[in-house]
Amino acid sequence: MKRLVAVVVAVLLLGLGIVLARAVMQTSGARAFPAEVASGAKPPAPDFALPLLTGDGEVTLASLRGQVVVVNFWASWCDPCKDEAPILQDLWITEAQPQGVAFVGIDTQDLSDDARAFAVTYGLTYPLVHDDGGAAGRAWGVGAFPETFVIDPQGRAVAWFPGEVTADGLRDAIATAQASS
Repeated sequence: MKRLVAVVVAVLLLGLGIVLARAVMQTSGARAFPAEVASGAKPPAPDFALPLLTGDGEVTLASLRGQVVVVNFWASWCDPCKDEAPILQDLWITEAQPQGVAFVGIDTQDLSDDARAFAVTYGLTYPLVHDDGGAAGRAWGVGAFPETFVIDPQGRAVAWFPGEVTADGLRDAIATAQASS
């Protein structure tokens, strides 16, 4: 009887070890894209096709090829996102849009109604899309909010901002992306 219990315990521990190992590998794989960007590798940005938060239609990253693109992952319940929203909106209106730089805000892990209310509260006018189910966020390795990426005209990620972005940091990243074209 003791031998049977020992075998069962050993099998259970082995199974638990396999489950934990897979979880660690999946988690580290999910964060591989931001890590590559942070290392300066300029990996191709994962494409997405997401519905607009307000109105009909969708935005794809592929449709923005040839432009510098700022991709911001956010959620209405995220306090740093609330602090960052006015910075993004101001840069979009005063500098980026006139230079032909595209902005896309990707709302994820959020309710669409809450996200729309957030957009109204902060006066966001750049395209906002909804990542229902979080597939785009997972593909980009987003682990917290906000996270912002800057993509060059060839579709390569040249900058990653984990956490709240600063105006100067974003300006510098946009200039880097423009210079790489």
